[in-house]
Amino acid sequence: MKRFIYSLIAGSLLFASCKNFLDVTPDSLSPSNYYKTDEDINTALTGVYDVLGKTATYGRYLYFEMDVSDESFPASSSWTQDVALFNYDPGDIKLTATWNTLYDGINRANMLLDNIDKSNLTTEKRRVAKGEALFLRAYYYFLLVQNWGSVPMRLTAAKDPNDVNIAKTPYKTIYEQIVKDMEIAADSVNGIDKYNYTGRVSKSAVWGILARVNLKMAGAPLRDVSRYAEARKWAAKVMEAANGHNLNPDYKDVFKKMAADQYDKKEVIWEVEFGLKNGTQDEGGAVGGVNGIGTPNSEIFTKTIGFSYGVQHPTDRYVKLFEAGDVRKDWSVSNYTYNGEGGKVYTPPTLTNYARFAAKWRREYETAGPKFLNTTAINFPLLRYSDVLLMFAEADNEINGPTVDGIAAVNTVRRRAYARPLKTITLTNGGSGYATAPTVVIGGPGSGATATATVSGGKVTSVTLNEIGLGYNTIPTITFDPGPGNPGSGATATAEIYTVDGVLTPEMTANRDAFREVIRAERSRELGFEGLRRFDLVRWGQWVPVMKNLANEIATTAPANYVYAARSGQNISNRDTLLAIPSKEVSLNQSLIQNPGW
Repeated sequence: MKRFIYSLIAGSLLFASCKNFLDVTPDSLSPSNYYKTDEDINTALTGVYDVLGKTATYGRYLYFEMDVSDESFPASSSWTQDVALFNYDPGDIKLTATWNTLYDGINRANMLLDNIDKSNLTTEKRRVAKGEALFLRAYYYFLLVQNWGSVPMRLTAAKDPNDVNIAKTPYKTIYEQIVKDMEIAADSVNGIDKYNYTGRVSKSAVWGILARVNLKMAGAPLRDVSRYAEARKWAAKVMEAANGHNLNPDYKDVFKKMAADQYDKKEVIWEVEFGLKNGTQDEGGAVGGVNGIGTPNSEIFTKTIGFSYGVQHPTDRYVKLFEAGDVRKDWSVSNYTYNGEGGKVYTPPTLTNYARFAAKWRREYETAGPKFLNTTAINFPLLRYSDVLLMFAEADNEINGPTVDGIAAVNTVRRRAYARPLKTITLTNGGSGYATAPTVVIGGPGSGATATATVSGGKVTSVTLNEIGLGYNTIPTITFDPGPGNPGSGATATAEIYTVDGVLTPEMTANRDAFREVIRAERSRELGFEGLRRFDLVRWGQWVPVMKNLANEIATTAPANYVYAARSGQNISNRDTLLAIPSKEVSLNQSLIQNPGW
């Protein structure tokens, strides 16, 4: 929920729409008589944050259309032209909206930074507000250079509407400014312990994003390997933070909390907040609505469980990336669909992986009501502690090779993933006299596992393990409860658990190259569908070849009705390492040169 936004005054109305990002001024309020009071500054700062929740950013585009990778594909065979398919022209509306939205956020931050010293805020409040605005401006530039490379950089608000001809700032210069601003912000913003929600920028958030920025600078295209030490340093600061960060013991619970208006500050360090206000949608996102388990468009789903288009599907390659016993698989990728009444129908193992859904965010756990058809109140994570651990390990390995500290960081993530789930339930005696299927009761000490029995001729004929659960450190007992009025008895079954604990083997950490590959695969398993995979593949210099290889794999092995999933990789070329600069922007800014290949 927009806890932070609600605590201030909505600031989005302060800023006018404009024809060009360089021409952004307040609609009716002059800076000379505004930016005076706490309310003025809070309103302006809210406007800077507000950009994070737009459809063109984390409302949808940055984690769906603009993060198509080897993890997922847009499951609509009717799509033939889209940014997600790398088949678009520079006039594409999604492309233009994202560019304009990010520059709008930058100009909002610049307006605040230009004028905040005129306010009557206390020194402490001014320092914190400045730090948040500086960081957000830097973060928006970070998103721009990730996607477009060198772009025009302006560090003060536009004052002349005719001053639109600004050339690209060198890529390296922009990154140096991003780091500078974020490092100032790190000393200025509050610690995460000051808040009971995670929609606001905190020291932990700044440190963690600084690790991400420096990892990008160490990778393609800058390849400044000195930045690995900086990435390691900033990730370590999060790991050593006095308030303490750690992982939620239950991977599934991380995402359930995002849907249920609960904050998990130990793990989810920074997130975009969406929500309802006075019973109406207040800039809702599409989290769980576009990338959830697909549902029928009927009243039970639109009003109760929550409707999802289910347009994001995993690739077969991604599903197979998970190892046996990894509890993240059946949460990240759906192992059930819904019937028309809202009941769960568990998918058989023979179902093609392409037909499954990206399923981290499930609307059945969304607690805010009413539930809307096209928008949701589910939050989206920008930085999780597991990401920090993996960034630390990656940077440490590039500097030192496998070390005790780097291995420990990865093992922390993997131990949670291999949390002793059930492996199988085997029927040993079908019993007799069952009029209906009995309830399968799975004993402790673990939790969360579920199974269903099938009856024929009065006997239990099979048991299907549906949810594998976690925490089964010893083999649980399996019993069958016939329920009232059911005369059946005598059915027995045994369980088997996964005993792997996820700890890295010596082969996985034999040398720098081996450990590097482990970390890269672990990032995908842990952070899949969180808007980071394309970013990772580009900085590793693997983007185009990975996508081309994936396209060939899909075209030659996928079922005939899913070969369209290869379109993104088939269309991709070297120019798609960067997005095209919107054609409208190029026409307005005579000093702006289009990206190569466009």
